[in-house]
Amino acid sequence: MKNEKGTGKTVGLSILGLLLSVAIMAGIVFGIYTIFLKPADFGPLVPASGDGTGYYRHNYEELNDNEKLIYSVILKEIYSQPESIEIPTMLPGDDLSRIFQAISHDNPDLFGLSLNCSVYTRGYKTYFRPDYDISYDEYAKRLTEVQGVVSSIVANAKSYKSLYEQEKFVHDYIINHCAYEEPTNDPAVNTVYGCLVLGRASCEGYSRSFQYIMNQLGVDNRLVTGESADDGVNFVGHMWNYVILGGNGYFVDLTWDDPRTEGSVLRHTYFNVTTADISVKHRNIEQQLPHCTATEYNYFIHEAAYLNVGSGALFESKISTAVHYAVQSGQSSFEIRFADAAIMEQAKNTLFNTGVIYSVYAEAGVVDATGTAKVYYSADDQMRTICFYL
Repeated sequence: MKNEKGTGKTVGLSILGLLLSVAIMAGIVFGIYTIFLKPADFGPLVPASGDGTGYYRHNYEELNDNEKLIYSVILKEIYSQPESIEIPTMLPGDDLSRIFQAISHDNPDLFGLSLNCSVYTRGYKTYFRPDYDISYDEYAKRLTEVQGVVSSIVANAKSYKSLYEQEKFVHDYIINHCAYEEPTNDPAVNTVYGCLVLGRASCEGYSRSFQYIMNQLGVDNRLVTGESADDGVNFVGHMWNYVILGGNGYFVDLTWDDPRTEGSVLRHTYFNVTTADISVKHRNIEQQLPHCTATEYNYFIHEAAYLNVGSGALFESKISTAVHYAVQSGQSSFEIRFADAAIMEQAKNTLFNTGVIYSVYAEAGVVDATGTAKVYYSADDQMRTICFYL
């Protein structure tokens, strides 16, 4: 009986001890969770996004809930360039690089940030520590300069009625006022400041500037990252843009529409193109984007410069109209695109071997001092385009 009673007490105490231990452990875990996260101290915070806000934060929307909270907390403080920012604890599955990239890609006016950041803990608190390329005073000065330029561009763009015309004005302005420069030790070339104020930028500077201005115009858009190669072989990292017009998505690549050759003119080969078009020389797009098939706002479609024929009266009429319009409007070039490679080859033969283009030039008054019509052009066989220089 003693053994039985003793055994019974021991079992009873063990169960009670186990329950007490679980309760204490649960309390500790809950307490630590509360101390670390303190959600009430940080949220709810939702950054402004969409029409009228000056931002389209698509990368934010692709984060998980805790990453969104961390993004929002950082964004609230980062413009003043603090040494560190207290953030909620990162949970399993959270990705600091994804959060930091989302902040960078959604906010082109945060050009004082460097590419480096880290997270550290002190006691029960977690902190985000960013690095900066320039001081806060210099950043504030540059931001004011950028905003002045952007305000002027937006005001001029809004003189056009349609969003297509406004977008084209921005595309052309950036290309005409900026020269391409390979990424160097100067991080400014990767920013809106380098592109819009200094007039020199890498593909990142072009893309972020286009993003920034389209944000101000209320056109939904985002940055696109991947790879590109002019020769279709030697691919390198690249950045360009994605816009939504009329409910449909299009790709835009300002860098590739800005010719590298001195004295050449801008192009519109990559202005509002489809996924199939952009994939000719671009690949490995990192963003999850809809397959773009719309052509309504493609430059060549919208400007009636897309040809389905390469010879005959209709073809010659379209070429004549394009040349005369370009001359009368004071343009230094005009561009045409063909429906397929066979039509493009036929058109080349019609234009040059049968002399159609020379006759049209002479009729339009495009002649040199000797009265001879001379044709200067460049062709992109892969994209099926020809650009004529007047």
